[in-house]
Amino acid sequence: MIDYKWKILELFANNGQLISVRYLLTGTDEINTVESEGKHEFLNETVTISLSEIKQSDVISWIEKDLTQDGINPLKLNIENQLNQLKNLKKVELPWLTNTFTPES
Repeated sequence: MIDYKWKILELFANNGQLISVRYLLTGTDEINTVESEGKHEFLNETVTISLSEIKQSDVISWIEKDLTQDGINPLKLNIENQLNQLKNLKKVELPWLTNTFTPES
């Protein structure tokens, strides 16, 4: 099961009306974490309250509403696909870091 966490990074408004946001969505499974950062412009009539009354939970709910079509949220689906791919990969050390000279103190 994937644990999704939204974080709203910035709000953009026009005449006191929220029009878009910059967000970070993090998906974590038992082993790996994948992040997706982006900007979302709200559909007309999605934002139903004034800027001064908005909570982060409202913004997250509106993003989910705007993006979800036929029960599928493409952002979450993309994170899920990346996490599934990571399960099948074997992690290796960065080759440019092996045998790196470190001075003695």
